[in-house]
Amino acid sequence: MADRFALRAQYIEGWYEMNGEKLISATREDFVFDDPAEPAPVTRSGLQDYMWRWQKHAEYKNEWIMQHQTREDKDGVLTNWHWWEVVGTKLCGAAVVKTSDAGVFLERIVYFKREAKD
Repeated sequence: MADRFALRAQYIEGWYEMNGEKLISATREDFVFDDPAEPAPVTRSGLQDYMWRWQKHAEYKNEWIMQHQTREDKDGVLTNWHWWEVVGTKLCGAAVVKTSDAGVFLERIVYFKREAKD
């Protein structure tokens, strides 16, 4: 069994590379992805399809700025919080990701498009 740090790294690499297999193999069977734009939380079986829907939200960009990252490893659960922006777009938001030694089991995001100020 891989450890939660390696699985979390693999999960984010799957997103950076738009590699559905890598992404899914880092998750647990009970994985849930919560995006406020989706009608229901995304399960592991729907994650690869969601990845392509997400790419449309992100205006087909896959370059990220991640900042204000906080990590807590407590009672066998690694929790990551961070602010993110998609480079070259107005899309930005925050995410929390929870990972155990069996894989990522939750990602919850919120986001918006920052409009230019007059």
